[in-house]
Amino acid sequence: MTSETMEKIVEQCLEFEGRLKLLSFMGHGEPLINPKLPDMIRQADSAGIASRIEVITNGSLLTHTLSDELIKAGLTNIRISLQGVNADTYKRICGKKINYDAFLEEIQYYFTQKKKGGVFVKVMDIALAEGEDTIFFNQFDGISDRMYIEQVKPVYQGVDIGRDADTGIDRYGVHHTHRWVCPLPFFSLSVWPNGDVTPCDAIYKPVILGNVHTHTLLDIWNGEKRRNFLREQLAFRKNQLKGCKDCCAPDDVSHPLDVLDEDAERLRLLY
Repeated sequence: MTSETMEKIVEQCLEFEGRLKLLSFMGHGEPLINPKLPDMIRQADSAGIASRIEVITNGSLLTHTLSDELIKAGLTNIRISLQGVNADTYKRICGKKINYDAFLEEIQYYFTQKKKGGVFVKVMDIALAEGEDTIFFNQFDGISDRMYIEQVKPVYQGVDIGRDADTGIDRYGVHHTHRWVCPLPFFSLSVWPNGDVTPCDAIYKPVILGNVHTHTLLDIWNGEKRRNFLREQLAFRKNQLKGCKDCCAPDDVSHPLDVLDEDAERLRLLY
Protein backbone atom coordinates (compact mmCIF):
# COMPACT_ATOMS: atom_id res chain seq x y z
CA MET A 1 0.00 0.00 0.00
CA THR A 2 1.30 3.45 -0.90
CA SER A 3 1.44 6.42 1.44
CA GLU A 4 -1.09 8.19 -0.81
CA THR A 5 -3.63 5.41 -0.34
CA MET A 6 -3.06 5.41 3.42
CA GLU A 7 -3.59 9.17 3.54
CA LYS A 8 -6.92 8.71 1.77
CA ILE A 9 -7.97 6.08 4.31
CA VAL A 10 -7.08 8.27 7.29
CA GLU A 11 -8.84 11.34 5.85
CA GLN A 12 -11.97 9.35 5.03
CA CYS A 13 -12.11 7.62 8.41
CA LEU A 14 -12.38 11.05 10.02
CA GLU A 15 -15.73 11.49 8.24
CA PHE A 16 -17.35 8.80 10.39
CA GLU A 17 -19.14 9.73 13.60
CA GLY A 18 -16.87 8.55 16.37
CA ARG A 19 -13.73 6.46 16.08
CA LEU A 20 -13.29 3.03 14.58
CA LYS A 21 -13.09 0.31 17.19
CA LEU A 22 -10.16 -1.29 15.40
CA LEU A 23 -7.75 -0.58 12.56
CA SER A 24 -5.82 -3.72 11.63
CA PHE A 25 -2.80 -3.92 9.33
CA MET A 26 -3.09 -7.47 8.07
CA GLY A 27 -4.10 -9.52 5.08
CA HIS A 28 -2.65 -11.98 2.63
CA GLY A 29 0.97 -11.01 3.05
CA GLU A 30 3.41 -9.85 5.71
CA PRO A 31 2.81 -6.27 6.96
CA LEU A 32 6.34 -5.87 8.35
CA ILE A 33 7.72 -6.06 4.80
CA ASN A 34 6.37 -2.56 4.16
CA PRO A 35 9.10 -0.11 5.26
CA LYS A 36 6.47 2.63 5.62
CA LEU A 37 4.38 0.66 8.14
CA PRO A 38 5.52 2.71 11.20
CA ASP A 39 4.68 5.92 9.30
CA MET A 40 1.22 4.57 8.43
CA ILE A 41 0.57 3.62 12.05
CA ARG A 42 1.75 7.07 13.15
CA GLN A 43 -0.65 8.71 10.66
CA ALA A 44 -3.59 6.74 12.01
CA ASP A 45 -2.66 7.26 15.66
CA SER A 46 -2.02 11.01 15.27
CA ALA A 47 -5.40 11.46 13.58
CA GLY A 48 -7.10 9.46 16.33
CA ILE A 49 -9.19 7.44 13.89
CA ALA A 50 -9.28 4.21 15.91
CA SER A 51 -9.44 3.07 19.52
CA ARG A 52 -7.04 0.22 18.76
CA ILE A 53 -4.38 -0.16 16.07
CA GLU A 54 -2.95 -3.61 15.53
CA VAL A 55 -0.66 -5.59 13.25
CA ILE A 56 -1.05 -9.28 12.45
CA THR A 57 2.35 -10.70 11.55
CA ASN A 58 4.53 -13.81 11.61
CA GLY A 59 7.00 -11.71 13.62
CA SER A 60 10.08 -13.01 11.82
CA LEU A 61 11.19 -9.52 10.73
CA LEU A 62 11.04 -8.00 14.21
CA THR A 63 14.21 -6.30 15.38
CA HIS A 64 14.86 -4.06 18.37
CA THR A 65 14.87 -1.06 16.01
CA LEU A 66 11.62 -1.97 14.29
CA SER A 67 9.92 -2.75 17.61
CA ASP A 68 10.95 0.68 18.91
CA GLU A 69 9.56 2.33 15.78
CA LEU A 70 6.23 0.47 15.99
CA ILE A 71 5.79 1.26 19.67
CA LYS A 72 6.71 4.93 19.20
CA ALA A 73 4.33 5.17 16.22
CA GLY A 74 1.39 4.23 18.45
CA LEU A 75 0.78 0.53 17.78
CA THR A 76 -1.66 -0.89 20.28
CA ASN A 77 -1.55 -4.64 19.71
CA ILE A 78 0.76 -6.98 17.85
CA ARG A 79 -0.64 -10.40 16.97
CA ILE A 80 1.99 -12.98 16.09
CA SER A 81 1.16 -16.20 14.24
CA LEU A 82 3.67 -18.94 15.02
CA GLN A 83 4.54 -21.95 12.88
CA GLY A 84 5.82 -24.11 15.72
CA VAL A 85 7.86 -23.99 18.92
CA ASN A 86 11.33 -24.76 17.52
CA ALA A 87 13.50 -24.22 14.45
CA ASP A 88 12.99 -27.75 13.14
CA THR A 89 9.21 -27.30 12.93
CA TYR A 90 9.63 -23.97 11.13
CA LYS A 91 11.89 -25.70 8.61
CA ARG A 92 9.35 -28.49 8.07
CA ILE A 93 6.29 -26.24 7.75
CA CYS A 94 7.76 -23.13 6.08
CA GLY A 95 10.80 -24.54 4.34
CA LYS A 96 12.92 -21.94 6.12
CA LYS A 97 15.29 -22.34 9.04
CA ILE A 98 15.15 -19.56 11.61
CA ASN A 99 17.10 -18.78 14.75
CA TYR A 100 14.23 -19.61 17.07
CA ASP A 101 15.97 -18.43 20.26
CA ALA A 102 16.66 -15.03 18.64
CA PHE A 103 13.04 -14.93 17.46
CA LEU A 104 11.81 -15.44 21.04
CA GLU A 105 14.19 -12.75 22.26
CA GLU A 106 12.75 -10.23 19.79
CA ILE A 107 9.21 -10.96 21.00
CA GLN A 108 10.38 -10.58 24.58
CA TYR A 109 12.00 -7.26 23.73
CA TYR A 110 8.78 -5.90 22.23
CA PHE A 111 6.83 -7.12 25.27
CA THR A 112 9.15 -5.41 27.75
CA GLN A 113 9.33 -2.14 25.79
CA LYS A 114 5.66 -1.59 24.92
CA LYS A 115 3.88 1.16 26.80
CA LYS A 116 0.33 0.07 26.02
CA GLY A 117 -1.68 -2.69 24.40
CA GLY A 118 -0.77 -6.31 24.17
CA VAL A 119 1.35 -9.01 22.60
CA PHE A 120 -0.87 -11.86 21.42
CA VAL A 121 0.62 -15.12 20.13
CA LYS A 122 -1.12 -18.11 18.57
CA VAL A 123 -0.20 -21.35 16.90
CA MET A 124 -2.25 -23.92 14.99
CA ASP A 125 -2.81 -27.29 16.64
CA ILE A 126 -1.33 -29.16 13.67
CA ALA A 127 2.02 -27.38 14.14
CA LEU A 128 2.50 -28.95 17.56
CA ALA A 129 3.72 -32.45 18.27
CA GLU A 130 2.46 -34.34 21.29
CA GLY A 131 3.41 -32.49 24.45
CA GLU A 132 4.45 -29.31 22.66
CA ASP A 133 1.33 -27.49 23.84
CA THR A 134 2.97 -27.31 27.26
CA ILE A 135 6.21 -26.08 25.69
CA PHE A 136 4.25 -23.37 23.84
CA PHE A 137 2.58 -22.10 26.99
CA ASN A 138 5.84 -22.19 28.96
CA GLN A 139 7.78 -20.33 26.24
CA PHE A 140 5.35 -17.42 26.11
CA ASP A 141 4.44 -17.22 29.77
CA GLY A 142 5.78 -13.85 30.85
CA ILE A 143 6.50 -12.50 27.35
CA SER A 144 2.94 -12.30 26.00
CA ASP A 145 -0.40 -10.98 27.19
CA ARG A 146 -2.43 -13.74 25.57
CA MET A 147 -1.56 -17.08 23.97
CA TYR A 148 -3.79 -19.49 22.14
CA ILE A 149 -3.74 -22.79 20.25
CA GLU A 150 -6.20 -22.61 17.36
CA GLN A 151 -7.90 -25.56 15.69
CA VAL A 152 -7.22 -25.77 11.96
CA LYS A 153 -10.28 -25.27 9.76
CA PRO A 154 -10.89 -25.57 5.97
CA VAL A 155 -10.86 -21.85 5.29
CA TYR A 156 -9.68 -21.78 1.67
CA GLN A 157 -10.11 -23.96 -1.37
CA GLY A 158 -6.96 -25.78 -2.42
CA VAL A 159 -5.75 -26.23 1.15
CA ASP A 160 -6.11 -29.90 1.97
CA ILE A 161 -5.11 -29.67 5.63
CA GLY A 162 -8.25 -29.45 7.74
CA ARG A 163 -10.56 -30.29 4.87
CA ASP A 164 -12.24 -32.97 6.97
CA ALA A 165 -12.37 -30.81 10.12
CA ASP A 166 -15.65 -30.38 11.93
CA THR A 167 -17.06 -26.93 11.06
CA GLY A 168 -19.60 -27.35 13.84
CA ILE A 169 -16.77 -26.31 16.15
CA ASP A 170 -15.08 -22.94 15.56
CA ARG A 171 -11.33 -22.34 15.90
CA TYR A 172 -11.86 -21.36 19.52
CA GLY A 173 -13.44 -24.72 20.37
CA VAL A 174 -17.05 -23.46 20.61
CA HIS A 175 -19.70 -25.92 19.41
CA HIS A 176 -22.49 -24.39 17.32
CA THR A 177 -25.08 -25.08 14.64
CA HIS A 178 -24.27 -24.16 11.04
CA ARG A 179 -24.31 -20.39 10.51
CA TRP A 180 -25.83 -19.09 7.28
CA VAL A 181 -25.36 -15.34 7.76
CA CYS A 182 -21.80 -14.02 7.84
CA PRO A 183 -21.66 -11.23 10.45
CA LEU A 184 -18.28 -9.85 9.32
CA PRO A 185 -19.59 -7.43 6.62
CA PHE A 186 -22.00 -5.91 9.13
CA PHE A 187 -19.20 -4.36 11.17
CA SER A 188 -16.10 -4.31 8.97
CA LEU A 189 -14.57 -3.10 5.74
CA SER A 190 -11.29 -4.14 4.17
CA VAL A 191 -9.11 -1.82 2.09
CA TRP A 192 -6.70 -3.61 -0.23
CA PRO A 193 -3.28 -2.19 -1.24
CA ASN A 194 -4.66 -0.69 -4.47
CA GLY A 195 -7.51 1.01 -2.60
CA ASP A 196 -10.26 -1.50 -3.43
CA VAL A 197 -12.80 -1.82 -0.64
CA THR A 198 -14.48 -5.13 0.20
CA PRO A 199 -16.96 -6.07 2.93
CA CYS A 200 -14.53 -8.41 4.71
CA ASP A 201 -10.90 -9.54 4.63
CA ALA A 202 -11.50 -12.86 2.86
CA ILE A 203 -9.06 -13.59 0.04
CA TYR A 204 -11.97 -14.24 -2.34
CA LYS A 205 -13.09 -10.58 -2.60
CA PRO A 206 -16.82 -11.48 -2.72
CA VAL A 207 -17.67 -8.02 -4.06
CA ILE A 208 -15.69 -4.81 -4.65
CA LEU A 209 -17.76 -2.04 -3.09
CA GLY A 210 -15.63 0.80 -4.44
CA ASN A 211 -12.15 2.29 -4.23
CA VAL A 212 -10.86 4.95 -1.84
CA HIS A 213 -9.41 6.88 -4.81
CA THR A 214 -12.86 7.27 -6.41
CA HIS A 215 -15.27 6.90 -3.45
CA THR A 216 -15.20 7.69 0.25
CA LEU A 217 -15.38 4.99 2.90
CA LEU A 218 -18.45 6.65 4.41
CA ASP A 219 -20.27 6.63 1.07
CA ILE A 220 -19.26 2.98 0.56
CA TRP A 221 -20.46 2.07 4.06
CA ASN A 222 -23.84 3.69 3.48
CA GLY A 223 -24.02 2.76 -0.21
CA GLU A 224 -26.59 0.62 -1.96
CA LYS A 225 -23.98 -1.88 -3.16
CA ARG A 226 -23.03 -2.77 0.39
CA ARG A 227 -26.68 -2.72 1.47
CA ASN A 228 -27.58 -5.19 -1.28
CA PHE A 229 -24.74 -7.47 -0.20
CA LEU A 230 -26.03 -7.44 3.38
CA ARG A 231 -29.56 -8.22 2.17
CA GLU A 232 -28.23 -11.26 0.32
CA GLN A 233 -26.55 -12.46 3.50
CA LEU A 234 -29.74 -11.97 5.52
CA ALA A 235 -31.73 -13.89 2.90
CA PHE A 236 -29.50 -16.93 3.60
CA ARG A 237 -27.94 -16.75 0.12
CA LYS A 238 -24.34 -17.01 1.31
CA ASN A 239 -23.81 -20.23 -0.62
CA GLN A 240 -24.96 -18.53 -3.83
CA LEU A 241 -22.57 -15.59 -3.56
CA LYS A 242 -19.24 -15.54 -5.36
CA GLY A 243 -16.47 -16.12 -2.87
CA CYS A 244 -18.81 -16.46 0.11
CA LYS A 245 -19.85 -19.96 -0.91
CA ASP A 246 -16.23 -21.12 -0.58
CA CYS A 247 -15.61 -19.42 2.76
CA CYS A 248 -16.30 -20.92 6.19
CA ALA A 249 -15.68 -17.72 8.18
CA PRO A 250 -19.16 -17.71 9.82
CA ASP A 251 -18.45 -21.18 11.21
CA ASP A 252 -14.79 -20.46 11.94
CA VAL A 253 -14.13 -17.00 13.38
CA SER A 254 -17.54 -15.55 14.27
CA HIS A 255 -17.99 -14.93 17.97
CA PRO A 256 -21.25 -16.41 19.36
CA LEU A 257 -22.47 -12.89 20.23
CA ASP A 258 -22.16 -11.90 16.56
CA VAL A 259 -24.43 -14.65 15.19
CA LEU A 260 -27.28 -13.09 13.17
CA ASP A 261 -29.21 -16.10 11.85
CA GLU A 262 -32.09 -15.86 14.33
CA ASP A 263 -32.52 -12.13 13.64
CA ALA A 264 -32.05 -12.32 9.87
CA GLU A 265 -35.67 -11.71 8.85
CA ARG A 266 -36.09 -8.70 11.15
CA LEU A 267 -32.78 -7.21 10.01
CA ARG A 268 -33.53 -7.81 6.30
CA LEU A 269 -36.64 -5.64 6.61
CA LEU A 270 -34.58 -2.87 8.22
CA TYR A 271 -32.07 -2.98 5.36
